[in-house]
Amino acid sequence: MARWIGRLNEGSLLRRTLMYIGTFVLGSLTFVAVMSLVLVSVARAVLPPRNVDGSAAETTDEADQEATAGTSKSALGKTSRSKRPRIPSQAERESAPSAPSAD
Repeated sequence: MARWIGRLNEGSLLRRTLMYIGTFVLGSLTFVAVMSLVLVSVARAVLPPRNVDGSAAETTDEADQEATAGTSKSALGKTSRSKRPRIPSQAERESAPSAPSAD
């Protein structure tokens, strides 16, 4: 094995450079292929399977119903805060009927 590795270092500079570039390209392609397979398998494990027969709409309806049923508490078990009252914009104030003054 050591003799084979030593022979790879022999030869012209062009041959060695091309060998290093080829090794880098093969290593990069291998890395990209392995990472793609890992990411696809993780995504398939995390995401629910796709339903082809149209029952996906039923699944989303059920998820919407569960989400609306659980709006009283957040994920941490705390009740949601009420929103602050919105201050009307200048255009809304001008278009709103003016209140009668108490003279």
